Amino acid sequence: MDEKRVTGELKKVAGQVEAAAGDLTGDRETEAEGRATELQGTVENLVGQAKDTASDLAGQAGELARDALRTGRERLPSADEAYRRGNAAVRSHVETMPLASLVVALGAGYLLGLLIHRRE
Repeated sequence: MDEKRVTGELKKVAGQVEAAAGDLTGDRETEAEGRATELQGTVENLVGQAKDTASDLAGQAGELARDALRTGRERLPSADEAYRRGNAAVRSHVETMPLASLVVALGAGYLLGLLIHRRE
């Protein structure tokens, strides 16, 4: 639980007590200050609740991502190995022939650009 939830609730209760005291004594200024403190406590409590909710959602998103990764590795165990082999093959060609690799990459990019933005 976020600290702001506790301090907000305490301020809210203190504001309610102050407002009630002002109401009982007829002191409008004390009553208004109490209502303001109560409102400040309510807002602080809501900020704490929002932080708790955001933290919970982040935890759930991380858990979902881990589950998806685990499921993917279970269903496609060879995909990771295929990626590693392909990466190693491309890397070795790029390291041995960097200029030719650059020309091929530029050509592929140009052709993709033509296909995507083809004018009729």
